[in-house]
This record gives sequence, C-alpha cells and structure tokens, in this order.
Amino acid sequence: MSEMSEAKYLLNKFKDGVNRGLKILNVRSKEAYDTVLIRNRIRSLRKRRSDSVMEMGNMLYRTFRYKGIINEEIVETKCRDIETIEKEIEKCEQELEFLHLNADKALGSVKALVKANVIASCECGAEIYEGSAYCAQCSKKVE
Repeated sequence: MSEMSEAKYLLNKFKDGVNRGLKILNVRSKEAYDTVLIRNRIRSLRKRRSDSVMEMGNMLYRTFRYKGIINEEIVETKCRDIETIEKEIEKCEQELEFLHLNADKALGSVKALVKANVIASCECGAEIYEGSAYCAQCSKKVE
C-alpha cells in the first residue's frame, strides 16, 4: 500500500469514527432532552395527584369533623380526576421507556467505539492493534 493510499485509508477511518461519534452524540443528546421534558411532565402530574388526594382528604375530614353529609358525587368526581392523572403518569412513563428503546434501536446500526484487539508488540514495547499499519508510539511500519 502506498503512503498516499495509506493516508486516505487512515483519513477515511478517522472520518468514519467522527461520523459515528456524531451520530451517537446526536441520538443521545435528543434522548436526554426528551427525557428531561417527560420527567418534568411526570413530576408535574405527580404533584397534581398529590394535591388532589390531599384536597379530597381535607374535604372528607372537614365534613366528618363538622358532622356534615358526605357528598358521594363530589368524592367520586375527585377520585375520577385522580385516576385520570394516574393514567397520564403511566402514559408518560411508557413514553419514556419507548423513547429509550427507540434511541437504542437508532444506535443499533452504529457500533460502539471500542478499543481494537492487540495483535502484537512493537520493538519499542508499544502494543500493536488490529488494523494498524504503523506503531502508534515510534511510527515503525508493522509487518
């Protein structure tokens, strides 16, 4: 292999690595952003649920304490509202799971950037990796 073709080979390998890294970065950063949005939504829904449960409990306690009549229709409506919020939370949690699965699927075609296998040692003592044409330490051509 001539020096020019070797340089092109190394440049192409470098570009492939950069492109792979950019794709990983793009997918993971979008995943992180969307995850934050969904988690904030879940946090907001949980707060609404907690407030609704507390409000219903206070309402029932006040009614009990002052010997009032419990209006079942109001309690039932409040329970339905809480149930609706819980379903929204479940939906958001499923959406979060789906988001992670899709990100992993999108990265399935991109191989992880893993250190190549060591195939030998150079005279200078450095490790020679699979696919290397030159020693990374002393630049001696690998035979």
